[in-house]
Amino acid sequence: MTGSILDLIATEHPAFVHVPLGMVIALPFAMAFSFKAKHPHPWKLASFFIAGLAFMGCMVALISGLLWGRQISLIPPGGFFPVVASQKQVLQKMLQLHEIAALVGVVIGLLCLILLWRSLRQDRDARHNVPTLRRRLSDRGVGLAPMLFSLLWLASWGFCGKLGGIMVFGNEETNKAAAAADQAKKNDVEADLPIRALDYASLEPVQAAPMKSKAHGNRWVRIWVTASGIADYKAGKPLPAGTYAVLSTMEDAHGKPGQELGPLYMRETLADGRVSFAFYWPRVPEASRTQTGGEDSAYWRSPSEKLQACAVCHATAGPAVRQ
Repeated sequence: MTGSILDLIATEHPAFVHVPLGMVIALPFAMAFSFKAKHPHPWKLASFFIAGLAFMGCMVALISGLLWGRQISLIPPGGFFPVVASQKQVLQKMLQLHEIAALVGVVIGLLCLILLWRSLRQDRDARHNVPTLRRRLSDRGVGLAPMLFSLLWLASWGFCGKLGGIMVFGNEETNKAAAAADQAKKNDVEADLPIRALDYASLEPVQAAPMKSKAHGNRWVRIWVTASGIADYKAGKPLPAGTYAVLSTMEDAHGKPGQELGPLYMRETLADGRVSFAFYWPRVPEASRTQTGGEDSAYWRSPSEKLQACAVCHATAGPAVRQ
């Protein structure tokens, strides 16, 4: 039940943001009337009421936006900001700015609310009976400081709203990025599943039986290599271009290979000589999810930063050390 409520809050984020944004737009106008009114107190109260509703609405929008970002996988589970691994991730970069602008707006809004509260308390002072138009400009109405903060609040949330609109409806930059990502996915037959790695049993086994590997979670492993690269692999040479090796794993069960399968690891030598890595764990046990950053199903491929440790290890250590 709690999950469905949170899902509803997340998906309604685009609706929630319009309420505080409207309030933030109205706030400077209410404040402006307090500068001209003969009796500014009612306009101060109105400004404080609008600012309070706007601040509460901003918090709801902030929380719902975070939940929505996680729901659509732009923000990692348990995270607060999207991870930008490359300059091509236009949406992630835009979401970072969107979140920063929203947070800045919340802080400014809180300060604005505090200043308005102080202005209301000062109305108890004897100066409250002095005609407003005879006071210095800084002493009129709500005062210059709250007015300035209300304009800064409007600027930050206006910028935040503009970025949100671009992320939903797109612009030239996001449309180009989406088209490029779609084309890359069409050209990549393994964009969704590690097809060849799953078919590791069709490759040549390096060992007759599984062996223990400390470097791979202290699991039982077995290495499989394409036929054209098996000789080079056994000789400790780099794999020829177009060949790859798959490491299948099984969890340990009292010093023996258990029935539960672990992740698959894949190392491939591309046509240009570069080495590519892949990691596939279709069902991560709850107790092991700290190893995947909380993901319950993981599929990582080069150039993912999550595979950096694989690249470093294979670049600096020999086969015996890596096992």
